[in-house]
Amino acid sequence: MKSMYVSMKRTVFALLVFTFVFASVSTGSVQAAPANDAIVYYVSNGDLYSVKTDGGPSVKVRDNFDGVEIKPAGDYMYYMYDDKATVLLRFSPSDPKAILGNFSANMSIVHYEVVGDIIYFMNDKGAIYRASANAKSSSEGTLVVDMADTKYPIFRVEGGRVYYNALKDGRKTWVASKNADGSGERQWIAAGAFDTSYLVRATKTTLSIMVNTEPEETEYSTNCMVLYTLPINGGAAKAVNAKSPLEANAVYSGSWTNDYYLYNKDIRLDSDGEYDYSKGKGFLLQKDGKSIQLHKIGVNEIVDFGVKKLAFVDGSGKANVSTIANSKVTSTKAIALSNVGYVRNLLNNNIVKSTVLFGETGAYTLNADLSIKKMVGVEWDLCMYKENIDGIFYVNAGDNSRLYRMNQDGQTSVKLADEKVSRIVLITKP
Repeated sequence: MKSMYVSMKRTVFALLVFTFVFASVSTGSVQAAPANDAIVYYVSNGDLYSVKTDGGPSVKVRDNFDGVEIKPAGDYMYYMYDDKATVLLRFSPSDPKAILGNFSANMSIVHYEVVGDIIYFMNDKGAIYRASANAKSSSEGTLVVDMADTKYPIFRVEGGRVYYNALKDGRKTWVASKNADGSGERQWIAAGAFDTSYLVRATKTTLSIMVNTEPEETEYSTNCMVLYTLPINGGAAKAVNAKSPLEANAVYSGSWTNDYYLYNKDIRLDSDGEYDYSKGKGFLLQKDGKSIQLHKIGVNEIVDFGVKKLAFVDGSGKANVSTIANSKVTSTKAIALSNVGYVRNLLNNNIVKSTVLFGETGAYTLNADLSIKKMVGVEWDLCMYKENIDGIFYVNAGDNSRLYRMNQDGQTSVKLADEKVSRIVLITKP
């Protein structure tokens, strides 16, 4: 199971980092930041800085910052020390001189989630707690559930419930849920586990979970992935494809759309243990359990593109748009761009503002007529965006790795900071 998890290329936090390098820069007109302001946290010379997109100066927040999974909650910024540590730290973003706090106290914390001003955290004993983000330490937490499976220490808080991997009868792994305040009975959803929060997708009314029914299995070709759907606030779960489970790596190499789950049938690993998207075939799993063949080779990127249309990138680096009707692909049209790596929808208030293709020669907006327009000035070493915050934030290789923001019109950019940036760690609203 671990080899499948390591190979998975999907991002969990809706943030994407690209690593293209360009030798020149052609910066577009520099204008004021969009009305949808944000705060960007980035690392320069090993130190953590923040800068507001309203034009204010950057501020050094912490010296010698190596944290991961940084999340805002209450009056603090929370983060883990590193990928393997079980220490949950926090600092005050408004007071850079404040002493760094160890929220985990005497507890080893293996995973945490933030919902508003509430922090949920799981310890290495399999207990999940909740506490005010402004609490003095984890010792003030209230127990929500016990007997969580620490082999798969991932959980999600959605619709007022915690969805997690539990030990049924103290030994068998099951996906379960419980009210987020710890009240009520535990609901057993399915035998198996989800080992990354990416396999859970929430809408206003429905929760979908792709469950590995044989989580201890290490063979990538095992048919063990079953999609379950249930009401967002709890209720009876429905197994969508119980009679025809999908291969594990077919699912781990795929992704969600609004109406489907993309998977790659018969995909193989290359010599480096990465997915070879030039092999296999792209399919769509419908909510009724039936599958549609989308493409003749593997598909590594996909987004919704208007009504009944999907834009995607295949294993040969080509971008296409397919129309779906009556459970089949009725047309597929190629986009005039080669060596494409990614396609992403930039969202604001859950409305698609633009669809962007990231290719070897730069970033391009994809228009409704399938024409493309290059985003002027996006010449980057690193690039990141976040849903519901306008624009693309990038480290400008043409300006000695300074931090920039490209507006969603693709033609106007804003320089945000003068420090040389090594990584962007968080984009959040003020």
